[in-house]
Amino acid sequence: MFRGSRRRSCGTAGCEGNGMSLSWPTRPIDRENSWAVLVGTSEQVHPSNLPAIPQAASSLEDLARALTGSQGLFDEEHVLPVGNPKSTEEVLGALDRIAGEKPDVVLFYYVGHGMQASLAGDGSGRTELFLALAGSIDERNEAVRTGLPISSVFSRLHYLRAKQSVAVLDCCFASRALDDPSVGDVHVLCATGKTTPALYELTDRHTGFTGSLLRILDKGIPDGPQYLDLQTVFHYLSVILPTTFCAASQEPNGGLPRPRQRTTDHRGSLALARNAAFGTALTPEGLAARAEFARRVASLGNDPLIETGDQRMLLAHAADLFEEIAKDTGVVHTS
Repeated sequence: MFRGSRRRSCGTAGCEGNGMSLSWPTRPIDRENSWAVLVGTSEQVHPSNLPAIPQAASSLEDLARALTGSQGLFDEEHVLPVGNPKSTEEVLGALDRIAGEKPDVVLFYYVGHGMQASLAGDGSGRTELFLALAGSIDERNEAVRTGLPISSVFSRLHYLRAKQSVAVLDCCFASRALDDPSVGDVHVLCATGKTTPALYELTDRHTGFTGSLLRILDKGIPDGPQYLDLQTVFHYLSVILPTTFCAASQEPNGGLPRPRQRTTDHRGSLALARNAAFGTALTPEGLAARAEFARRVASLGNDPLIETGDQRMLLAHAADLFEEIAKDTGVVHTS
């Protein structure tokens, strides 16, 4: 959340507190008519030259639990996990299971290795994103033969004709999907840039990106809306990820890669989960969480690699956040 978009205790039903400006309302999914296909490639089999990512399996498992748990909005029967697929048919077939359901929302999530290659055998064509399957080979021509092109995923999503489609990609080079001609109006959230590797060594259970996403879904945002919409989640990830230290990081500041997204119209207002911390902005725990986030915004604003204009915006936003926290400290709710 950036300057001018603060939404403390504000949701679809209105806003608590004085002096608060109403934001665009969030749109929760239609639970009975929404589906999620969650794909994770944690193991590799011969002749793959890619290392295993054990965190991918538990990241997929825990995201499924978050989407269907007390704060999630998905029906458990409508969440379709696909672990270690060996063929493109396994992934696309899971999406095909939704055909004819007239879905409200379809969420596609992938965690694993991302590969980049050109469909032109000589490498002269546009470089595209391929999602690694169990057994994929990360070499120019072999990636095309053994991986799943993101264009195939987007084509299937369009075929389902959902009111809104969302793709969350936790893999290396994920942002190459943003420029794919078949992306259409799919809301895409990416863990990395076009040339940036994703990181999975942060913890023993989660990848860096999905772990941060799960913490937002689990703990919530004290001064956030009643439902966590995609835009709010992206704004928080764009602060949390680059200010989270990782020993394996290749970023100059030692943080996790900055996320990227592509959205159209008001599709960022879609919510996949309730805000677990809604209404706690004035509690001691809420104030502490808000202060920690403000410190991260200020830290990001002092990053010399960020453009000067963005630095000023972040520092101004951090100052606003600290000012609001100081004012709210006198009206702390202890119950």
